[in-house]
Amino acid sequence: MEMKVNIKRCLYELWKERKLICLIVVFSILVGVFMMLNVNEMGNYSATSSIYSMSYTSGNTEQGETTNLSEFSEVVQSTNVARRAADILDRDGITSDNIQNLYSTSANGGNLVYVSSYADDPDLAVNVANAVAEAFVVEYKNLTGIENVQVFEKAQNAAYYSGDSTNKKMTLLVTTGVGFFLICMIIVVRTIFSAKIQDYSECTLDDLIPILGLVPDEKK
Repeated sequence: MEMKVNIKRCLYELWKERKLICLIVVFSILVGVFMMLNVNEMGNYSATSSIYSMSYTSGNTEQGETTNLSEFSEVVQSTNVARRAADILDRDGITSDNIQNLYSTSANGGNLVYVSSYADDPDLAVNVANAVAEAFVVEYKNLTGIENVQVFEKAQNAAYYSGDSTNKKMTLLVTTGVGFFLICMIIVVRTIFSAKIQDYSECTLDDLIPILGLVPDEKK
């Protein structure tokens, strides 16, 4: 027997359970607000500097070698680089502990690494990007004893972006939408598979055998 979905009945049940739906939506909004607090907010201004690896000769070899900077990406984000960058900045409120939350790194091939900083202050974003790049160059020299890594391009200005605020809005919208969708689906599925008879057509078999009558049920 083919299952038929009574759309009017589903809509009626949704309307009847509107208070429950509103309650679940409010709960979903609260969950979304809580999750928004855990979104890593890095600031609304971004600045980027770059570090370049030049060719160098090693030992008796005459052929130049190039350092693969992508292998040193963890060094750029290390505590030693962060501490040195904080010392270069020499700015109140900027320490080796919190400066690591203000920048990230990305590699372009093997000999070029970008340092992107994020802050609410555009000048701070520029200074952090440059300080981290300079700190890594010094740290790399101390680790390897080679001076083939230099700051390729310093950050000159910061660009405004809305990445974090967009992420927070999306988090709130997704949690609210998921809560609304789930409660509506539960009500609709419960209505479809309900054993209660709500319409005359539900008492027929493929619209061929109509109901002949109903046996009353007397409540005692």
